[in-house]
Amino acid sequence: MRVTLTAKTIVGTALIEATLLLVLVVTATKFMANIANENLIKRADTASQLFATTTKNAVLSFDLASLDAISNDVLSNPDIVYAKVYDDEGRLLAGAGDLSFLSRPFELDEFVEDVTDGVFDTTTVISEGDLAYGRVELGISISNMQATINKVTGWMAVLAVFEIALVALFSWFLGAYLTKQLNTLRKGVKNITTAIDSGHFDVARVPTDSEDEIAEVATSFNSLVDNLEIEYQRTQSFQNALQGLNRTLEMKVKRRTQQVQSQNEELTQINQDLKSTQQKLLQAEKMASVGQLAAGVAHEINNPVGFINSNVSSLKDYVQTYSALSVLVDQLTKSIKENNNAERDQVCEQLIAFAEAQDFAFINDDVKELIADTEDGLNRVIEIVKNMKSFSRADSDTMQLFDINQCISTSAKMVKSKVEQKGELILELQALPQTLINVGKINQVVTNLIVNAAQALDTDGKVIVKSYPQGNTIVVEVKDNGSGMDKQTLKNIFNPFFTTKAEGEGTGLGLSISFEIIQEHGGFIEVDSRLGEGSTFILSLPISQDEAAQNIKSDKVDDLEEQHISDSQTTNDSKTEEPMPQKDLSHDNNDNDLIFDNDEDGEFL
Repeated sequence: MRVTLTAKTIVGTALIEATLLLVLVVTATKFMANIANENLIKRADTASQLFATTTKNAVLSFDLASLDAISNDVLSNPDIVYAKVYDDEGRLLAGAGDLSFLSRPFELDEFVEDVTDGVFDTTTVISEGDLAYGRVELGISISNMQATINKVTGWMAVLAVFEIALVALFSWFLGAYLTKQLNTLRKGVKNITTAIDSGHFDVARVPTDSEDEIAEVATSFNSLVDNLEIEYQRTQSFQNALQGLNRTLEMKVKRRTQQVQSQNEELTQINQDLKSTQQKLLQAEKMASVGQLAAGVAHEINNPVGFINSNVSSLKDYVQTYSALSVLVDQLTKSIKENNNAERDQVCEQLIAFAEAQDFAFINDDVKELIADTEDGLNRVIEIVKNMKSFSRADSDTMQLFDINQCISTSAKMVKSKVEQKGELILELQALPQTLINVGKINQVVTNLIVNAAQALDTDGKVIVKSYPQGNTIVVEVKDNGSGMDKQTLKNIFNPFFTTKAEGEGTGLGLSISFEIIQEHGGFIEVDSRLGEGSTFILSLPISQDEAAQNIKSDKVDDLEEQHISDSQTTNDSKTEEPMPQKDLSHDNNDNDLIFDNDEDGEFL
């Protein structure tokens, strides 16, 4: 809704005047009310004190008739609603006035604002010296006072409305005059748009007939129109030149866009090639690690294959024994069917002699053990091949919830023989929550660190691998007591192609790739090394889980311990019994088993 300037002037001035008058009326009314309240309180105190003094003698003499007469006389005052007299024990001696107020409980009103029933209640003690003999209670109506205040307030409101009407009328005349002058300026402003479209600015100029402030505004407006006309002509010239430049610029932008698209395609191809090269480099480093571990893996496979070969040789002999037994049984069966007693007796004698020559009870027990040992050896070979296949396959970008302890155990099996050439490998693994990781890449990191630690060992060294949760982080430590590193080497160990190994023993990419893998998982690697004392590599990986299995603790460490303890006991039993002289069990199968130290809550290789 459009509101005119005249209306705004009237409303604004009236609101200001109304606000001032409202403040004046409220202040005056409040002042009058305060004065009336103070007079009422003084009058109530005076009346109650006078009533107490008048009734004192009658109360002392217990003159009830006089008390009734005095109470009725008090009611002759038109504002007093009731009067009551009590003795010092609170018994009513006399009372007069409105019965509804006489029968209700007395509530003292200290201020007029406390009055809720239209009657100001007051009381005064009847005393002589310091002794109180009773009290009087009076109720004084405040209706007359309120009526007077309301009447005065009404008159002040009428005067305020009349004054607001006069101010509004004056404001209307003032607004009409100002609006007339401003309408001329408004028309000029509206005509500016027409002048810009047509290029003729005379229609936008306004006349200056007076010498007041509005005329000064009109003069300034005309100057603005003159400047606008000059700028319009200049702008038209610039626009003509700009149109020509735009046409040239569009051609340049089109050619540049084609160049940028071509460069983007080249960069995309370069990024793809770089990613492919990085993946190949990662796989090459992994295969280099596999090459370093080849001798140890061959030894791991050779041990079970050796006693499998020995068991197969023993089984061949047992098969020949049972084949000879089968021939005699066939002959016995044939003689029985043909009812040839002579041949049957002869075959029976041969069977008895053959059975006495061979210990079939021992053969039967040994066959079971040979088959069990052979199955155990085959399972070991299958496990080794599976670990090698898992470790050496090309990595993908797949992340999955996995137990890092399993990665450590898999890597430990791969590098066990490598470490045992110079010392022992000790695993101290605590139960860990599953976290999102790339299993193949984490396997490679752990393998790299253990192999590096093993290469740094002297004779009778130790490589200790620990894992434990720490807040929202999983920590893996790989510690050795080998040669350690100086400060200069520590500064460069994560640089690509940096190596302290002899030529042909390393690519210099192991730690660099490991560093990048841990960064991809949102973690970091710390190194603590002292020359001649050993090194400790600390991996910190955040616990990240996006499935409902929050904070599920993995129990697979205990399962691995039970499995490997069982393997160790089975191998030891097969080694010590040696039932057949031709069975070769001279190899030490304990070299291939994980041995656990339950006191240390860890596992040893």
